[in-house]
Amino acid sequence: MNNFENEAELLVKLRLSINYPNCRSWHLGVETSNIINFKTVPANCKDYVEDYLITSQQYRYDSKTVCKEAYFYAKGLALRNDTYNVWIFDLDDTLLSNVPFYAKHGYGTEKHDREAFRKWLEVGEAPGLPETLHLYNNIQELGIEPILLTERFQEFEEVTLKNLKDAGFPYWRHILFRPTGSNMKTANFKSKERKKLEKSGHTIIGNIGDQYADLTKDNPGRRTFKLPNPLYYEP
Repeated sequence: MNNFENEAELLVKLRLSINYPNCRSWHLGVETSNIINFKTVPANCKDYVEDYLITSQQYRYDSKTVCKEAYFYAKGLALRNDTYNVWIFDLDDTLLSNVPFYAKHGYGTEKHDREAFRKWLEVGEAPGLPETLHLYNNIQELGIEPILLTERFQEFEEVTLKNLKDAGFPYWRHILFRPTGSNMKTANFKSKERKKLEKSGHTIIGNIGDQYADLTKDNPGRRTFKLPNPLYYEP
């Protein structure tokens, strides 16, 4: 085994042994997309994530900063009147919060329970996120219409529409769900739908979501805005 192979093996072992004693640094790695494809939040970061989301209100402050910048950007634009000026909003943990669900499941430190999450969606009581609610209302005053683009399956449409209206989101130009049973990755699905929108005469002024999968691939929009989310990673 040469020196390169020894070093590579050492790096693998080191990567597997990291327990992220500094959870703020781990969180920074997540938000900057340097830490990807993680299955769970590190067990020793549970208290940090709870404090970030609930106790310290830092989550609200960070979200407010992102949404204010998005609004200032939109306010400074000279909109064309020969197109449909739209803004793409993700749903989960962008407009509607799943924090109550994750609070009962270890703040992301437990392996994702699909059946339990399905039941959570079926209840349809996810609270709205105040910061994105402000952005949602403010861009409409500027003449930009919201389009809601979600990785949720079509089967949840009825309960989701009611949940949105109850949470203060009564209007959208379009709301687009993933076909039930589709195994297409979120980033690919959303890119495909955005391309359709642009081909049909829509100009995507902005795009906001909590996952890079909401904002990457083709046709992301003129500008994208990433909301914080230390709970999970969506490919």
